Amino acid sequence: MPLRALRGSAALLLQRVVRHPVMRAAAGFAAITSVVKAVAFVKEAVVASAFGVGSSMDSYLMALVVIGFPCGVLANAAQTVFIREYVRIVAVNGEFEASRFLRAAMLGVLVALTALLVAWVALLPAILSVVGHGLTPGQRAVVSANVYRLVPYYYLNGINLLGYGVLQSRNAFLRAALIPIATPVFTIVLLAALGADLNMLIGALTLGTGAETALIFVLMTKAQARSAERSPQAFHVLREFAWGTLILVPGTLISGLSPVIEQTIASGLGHGTISALGYAAKLPATLNSLLTTAVGVTILPYFSQRLLRGDAASCRRFFVRYAAILTLVGAAIAAAAVFGSEPFVRVAFQRGEFSAQHTLVVTALQRAYLWQVPGALVGIVASRFLAAQGRYRVLTIGAMLVVTITGLLQWCLSAAWGAAGLALGTSAGTALSALVLFWLALRPPPESVR
Repeated sequence: MPLRALRGSAALLLQRVVRHPVMRAAAGFAAITSVVKAVAFVKEAVVASAFGVGSSMDSYLMALVVIGFPCGVLANAAQTVFIREYVRIVAVNGEFEASRFLRAAMLGVLVALTALLVAWVALLPAILSVVGHGLTPGQRAVVSANVYRLVPYYYLNGINLLGYGVLQSRNAFLRAALIPIATPVFTIVLLAALGADLNMLIGALTLGTGAETALIFVLMTKAQARSAERSPQAFHVLREFAWGTLILVPGTLISGLSPVIEQTIASGLGHGTISALGYAAKLPATLNSLLTTAVGVTILPYFSQRLLRGDAASCRRFFVRYAAILTLVGAAIAAAAVFGSEPFVRVAFQRGEFSAQHTLVVTALQRAYLWQVPGALVGIVASRFLAAQGRYRVLTIGAMLVVTITGLLQWCLSAAWGAAGLALGTSAGTALSALVLFWLALRPPPESVR
């Protein structure tokens, strides 16, 4: 094919994808979310100035990972299944049944979260002996106390994930994108007013998450159309929701181990490593959250609605094109961010307890983390395509492969290069994992799923 024709075909493909409604929705969501992330980065700068790199932040970040693990395992699985089923029940059974389904799903998730929390607290000493194997008994006691203080955040976070699922199903993307600004705003205001205190930091996180919950319920009430028409109760939808969640839980369980594995490896790499990695991961995590959330939030309802109409062939074609564009965009963003890493870390964090030496360490780690961006984008669109088809078992198998690949790379590279190897292993694992998920998504579904 002549070069001019090849360029023309590529330009036409890019134009068609960019003009697609999903791309426009993702761009709008990303634009709003970028404002939220900018405020979140101001919050991180305030926290860095107040706490620096040390054992205090180590205990807080580890507690956040420990308490977030059981909630993430259940609520992320439930949200993925919930969005697909909620879209279907609105289309098939109507608004009244959708409201009943939401209430039943919310109650079921809260009951399950409570059962998980009881088991998690009972196992907490054993969990900390593994995750915090490099910490002293006194430091583990501080982490344990922080975990108990974060229990209200645990429940609020689980409720919020289902609430965001309703807004995504209703295509209320832009309004939902602005809600998470509440948490960093509360953190900035309280730390600025009351000073650097770890209890205050935890309280600010809880209050901000509670404000998110209130805003979600207000928008949810406005988004849900009212209907007085009653249809026969769709018990089968609740069964499918519960069964789909149970099938996905092993996958989200394995996926949730990724930050735990990272914390476990980091705790054995020396004092301050956990907090240094935490600061270094902020920019990559922000880019990932900004981009993958925009893609994942907008693409799952789209795939679910199109597949419900029997339009599987066009969904598959769009998935392949979308993944190709996201690979190129993600690589370009990662390269630009790597180039600007050092001035970014210096401007964002270097003040107060955060020294110039900390800047050099965090910059090197941040550059290694940044190369995960293209893989994360392809991975999220592939997983959403699988979820929209109801292929939850395939998603679970994919998650197991993903975490195994990433964990092995983190462990091997950290043994050779320390904290930098751990960060690089994260990026390499994300890239290989994206290839696995892409391959699984392209495999034809069984007849029962079709």
